[in-house]
This record gives sequence, structure tokens and C-alpha cells, in this order.
Amino acid sequence: MWLDRWRGRLRRLPWRNIALGTLIFFLAVAFIAPLRRVVSLAVGNVVLFVASPLAPKTADFSQAPGTTRLVASDGSVIGDLGLNGIRTMASLKLETLPEHVRNAFLAAEDKNFYNHGGLDPAAVTRAAFSTLRGNTQGGSTITQQLAKLNYTAGEKTIFRKVRELLYASKLERRYTKDELLQRYINQVYFGEGAYGLTAGARTFFAVPPEQLSASQAAILAGKIRAPETLNPRTQLRDVTRRRNQVLVNMQREGWLTEEAYKVALAEPITLAAPSREDGRRAPHFVAFVEREAKTLDALGGSPETRASQLFTGGYKVETTLDNKVFDATVAAVQTRLGAENDPTTAVATVKPGDGAIRSLFGGLDFAKTQFDMSSLSGRQAGSAFKPFVYMAALQDKIDPRSTFDGSSGRVIPCYGDKPVKNYAGEDGAGRMTVDDALAQSVNVVFVDLGCQIGPQKVVSAARDDGIPKDATTAQGAVFLGGLDGEGVNALEMASAFATFAARGVYAKPYAIARITERGGKVIYEHKPQTKRVFSEGEVGVINTPLQRVVKAGTGKAAAIGRPVAGKTGTTQNNVDAWFVGTTPDLATGVWVGYAQPKPMRSVHGRPVTGGSFPAMIFGDLMRAAHQGVPVHPLHTASPDSLGLRRISGSGGDEAPTEETTSSTEMTVVGDETSTTLSEDDTTTTTEKTKTTKPPSTTTTTQPQSPTTTADDAKKQSATTTTPP
Repeated sequence: MWLDRWRGRLRRLPWRNIALGTLIFFLAVAFIAPLRRVVSLAVGNVVLFVASPLAPKTADFSQAPGTTRLVASDGSVIGDLGLNGIRTMASLKLETLPEHVRNAFLAAEDKNFYNHGGLDPAAVTRAAFSTLRGNTQGGSTITQQLAKLNYTAGEKTIFRKVRELLYASKLERRYTKDELLQRYINQVYFGEGAYGLTAGARTFFAVPPEQLSASQAAILAGKIRAPETLNPRTQLRDVTRRRNQVLVNMQREGWLTEEAYKVALAEPITLAAPSREDGRRAPHFVAFVEREAKTLDALGGSPETRASQLFTGGYKVETTLDNKVFDATVAAVQTRLGAENDPTTAVATVKPGDGAIRSLFGGLDFAKTQFDMSSLSGRQAGSAFKPFVYMAALQDKIDPRSTFDGSSGRVIPCYGDKPVKNYAGEDGAGRMTVDDALAQSVNVVFVDLGCQIGPQKVVSAARDDGIPKDATTAQGAVFLGGLDGEGVNALEMASAFATFAARGVYAKPYAIARITERGGKVIYEHKPQTKRVFSEGEVGVINTPLQRVVKAGTGKAAAIGRPVAGKTGTTQNNVDAWFVGTTPDLATGVWVGYAQPKPMRSVHGRPVTGGSFPAMIFGDLMRAAHQGVPVHPLHTASPDSLGLRRISGSGGDEAPTEETTSSTEMTVVGDETSTTLSEDDTTTTTEKTKTTKPPSTTTTTQPQSPTTTADDAKKQSATTTTPP
């Protein structure tokens, strides 16, 4: 009955008039800009009003973005994060900015900001049509961008825009327009590491934001869409075009007079010099902290969100840096290899059993070597890799008191038909134990030993101890540290050797211990990530010959007057030189070489080997770092406790004569057997290798920029040696 009544009423409605009125309304909206804006804003406000009860809880925006402070393990301040170079960020107040600066951001990103409720349907429609025509354009309001920056950045689902809209509705109801715009200007990214307008103004124009001209403000506001691509240093034409577009928008909205508009258009773009100097303490360590922060869920759901929060969240980040260790590292490098043309030194120090990075040093001149050679590079390990052959042998139940023929020039059957040479061509090593061969770094013995156990077990032992998978493949060159792919860096080697001091427990290295908000609430606290990779007995056995390396072997320059287990390493043609060692308290890896690999045959009048400058730097810094620290013994054990078996190495072929070796030299030259080799000795060996079939070597590319990811950087900086 009631249904019939409603049908009758509907039939009596003037549908023709309604349709005509609707058509006139839509035509008016389409062709009358003021009406179109009113309708669009009204629709947007209705949508957000309906959506606001569904919005998730938002974080408190009442506090403006603030500087995040880094502190060392002793509580001292390392520096602040924010502005590139200066690394401080002042949270500006909106009322301090000139009108033309505020309006530049509105003209560039959201001209209806003060009228809509967080959604601008007209802008969305305009952006959609523009994108369909091939000109990608954003339609998000400033409020939506804030929601993305703080809550949804990095989400890849189809619901991201819906969630962004819900967050925007909540923000619009909770905060005033001025509060939202102030937050946006303080948080948005401008490129070159500059978060917030204070950073952007100083980075590109060397002025405080209050002194920005209309042209400069338009450049910065225009960069927000593509902060790295719209770089005025490299893309001046595109940046000028974008600036002019923003200025036109400002003039159309009545935010610039005709005269001011013409002045701004004519103003030349004069940029501040790029900031290459860095006021931070331990800049390579700080860069590592920044990279690590991007992996922490406590700072957000994506690397982009985490980076933004780190720079603008006003946190206190408690790091693992030990000032005494870092200062000792810098002093040691400056003393030993501090001259202008000296090779680069990279050093990493970690705490055994915990993984805390006590120091990370990628070079003396951060402006020149922002690429961190201590944690991002990948280089050949040379004989510093021999301990992994030793550990694989222990796991294979081979007694290190087994004897092998260490005579240089022997052909090891499983290694190919090329004779294996010891460093500098010493031929008279004779029979010796594996322990003796490790202490004196005898190549022939370790190739023979490696052949007995197989390269796969060596690779497995190294990977278990934190050596990257891409650095090792099951091939013979691995016995002497000839690595594939990315190679290894000082941090990875220090962490691996720390396992020997931690009774067989590997700890993943880390730099952030704790993060607290401004109110003191702890939002992140690191828990050590450890795993047992070797037994206590196994590391106890290897610690004995590794201590002999320092006491009477190739690493005597690394002695510090207390127990040290360590190993030298020198790659072919003295391209890379290492000393890696550990005490019960600290493990340190020292690498010396050139970013663009080349031989180090004469540095301060001597060839660079692992037993020279790397061992000296290790000794200097570790002596200073251990001042006031009680002496603790390294854990040692007898091979008898492991139930091992003794073997005899392969007999090999008879050592070839000099005439034979002149045309059949081995392809991998290992570590030194003496710390007093003359330059002539090194040169002779190198020349003899050149007359034969040298290994294929891929040299490194130019070091990558700080924005390069760790994985990509290591792949492009590796030096690979093809096995014989």
C-alpha cells in the first residue's frame, strides 16, 4: 500500500525540470571557475567528514619536528641530524616566514589549502587528466602529503590512497591549517640530505628561510615533487621552468603583484657552493647509523618514512660509538698514513660477543671519501682469509699438528697444474705443521690443506662467521683469500674475528643501542643478534697460532703488550693489505689500499703488506683503546680435546727448477713470510708473475656516492681474482 503511494508521488515529480536543472548546474560548474571551486571544496569536505570517524589514530603533531641528537656510548654528543653538512635543524615557526615564502608552497602544492577539508576533488581530477595526457601530476593536498610522510609512505597496496585519505581527515579535524602547514614546511625533503625549509634554504642558498626571495622560495617549493631530479646544480633549465610555473601560479592567485612577479622572473639563480665538509664527529659512523635507522620498524613502515622520522622526529639516538677507540683510530692513521697521497685506511672495531660497533673509520678526508670503505666496500682478503681454512679443517676433524711440505713452487694436484708459490718466492720452508704455516702465512700449506677438505667446507665456515655469501664461491682461490663478487670489508672481517674471542659466538654488528622520544619514552632498544658458529674448543685451538702471528710471525708490528689473536693479509701486487685481530674486549679490522686499486710497492719507502702499516695502525690504536682496561686472556684449548686426526699433505710434484718457474708461476700470491722484506724482493716477485699467465682481475670502479645503497656499492667496488 505504502509502496503504491510512493510510486504515485515519484510519477508526479517534474522530472523534465529536474533533468534540465541538473544539466544547467553541471554546465555552470564546468565553465564557471569560482563555482567549480566551491562545489569541489564542498564535495571534498563532505567526503572527509563522512570518512573521519573511520580514520586510524594519529601521532601527536602538537610538537613541531625537531632535531634528532646522536650520542656516543658514554653519553657525549656526537652531533645532530638535519641539515646536510651542518647537521642541525631549527624548527621554524610559520609566523616568522614572509608571505611570499608561505604562498610559494601553496602555489606549488595546494593553492586551495585553506579552503578544503583535506581533499581537493578538482585537483585530483585535473591530475588524472594530466597524467592520461602523459604529463604526470600529483593531486594530493598538503594534508594528504603529511599523511603519506608520517603514516603510509612506502605502502604498495591499492588501499594506500584510502588510508591516506582517512589519516588526512583525522589531521584536518585535530589541527589548524597553520599547524599543518608548519609541520609540512619543517618536514618535507628538498634533496641533498636537506629535510625541512631551514635545511633547504641553507643548502641551496646559504640563507635562513626568513631571507628567501620569491624566486628562491619558488625554486624550493617547486623541488618538492622531485627533490633529486629537480636539482638546480645539474638541471638548471628544468628547475627554471618549474620555478616560473610556481611564480605564475602565485601571480594568478594574487599573491604576487605584477611588478614583484617580473622581478622574481628576472632574478638569476645563484646557488650556494655544495657543502662537502661535514661538521659531524665520526661521519662514516653517523652515515652507518642513518642506514641502520632505515631498517627499524619503530621509526615507520618503510625506508622513506623512517628516514623522514629520523631527521625530523626530535629523537635521542644512543649509539655504540666509543670515543676513546675512535680517537685512537684517527690518531693512528694520521701518524702512519696521514700524508696527502697516502693510500686510504679503513678501520672497524666491534665488541666480541655483542656486535656493538665501537668505531667505524672510512678515511681521513670525509669530503673526499664519503663512500665508506670500512663498511660498504668489498675487497680481496688475501691471507687474512686463511683462518677460515683452518676452522674448516678443525670442523673436518683434521689436527693442526699435521705436517705438510711448505716448499714454494710445489704443484698441488687438486689446485691445477700451476705451481703454488709462497710470498716473495721463498722456497725452503720444508715440512711444517698447519699451526706453523698459519703463524708464518705459508701459501703452499694452506692450498694443500684446502684441497684436503674441499673449498665448499671453507666457504661454509666463512659464511657461518658473517662473511657475505656473494664474497665466496667454492673455488680454489678462496684458500688464499681470492674472493668473488663483493669481497669483504673491515667491518665484516672484524666481526668474523670477534667470534674467536667470543668463544665461537658470532654477533651481528650494530650501531644503534636505543632510541627515545622527546618525552623520554623508549621506542627502540637493540637486542644482540648472536649465533654459535664454532665450538669453544675449536676457537680455543685457533687462538694459539693466531697469537703466534703477533708474537713471532708476520704480524709482530700489531703487538700491544697483551694477548692478541690476529692475521695479516696481502693480495697480489700489494693491492690490498690487511691486519685483522682481536682481544677479549675488542676486535679490529684494518684495511689499506687505494679506492681505485693499484699496487702499493713504495709507500714511505717500503711496500705495503699486512705486516707493515695495517699491523702498525692496529697496534697503535689498540694500545690506546685498551688503556685502563684490565688484561684478559684469550680462550685457548688443546687439539687433544677435539678428537682430531692427523694427516699428511699431498706429496705434490718435485719443486720445479728456476727455468721452469720462469714460465709457470702460480696465479695467486699470498701473504708475507717476513716483515723485513726489501722492496727489491717484492719487485722481483711481481716481475716474475708478469712474465707468466697472471690471474684475470677486475678492478674497482669509482667509489659510489653516499646515496648509493650498500648492496649496489659493494658489488661495484669489488676486486675479483680468477682461480688458477
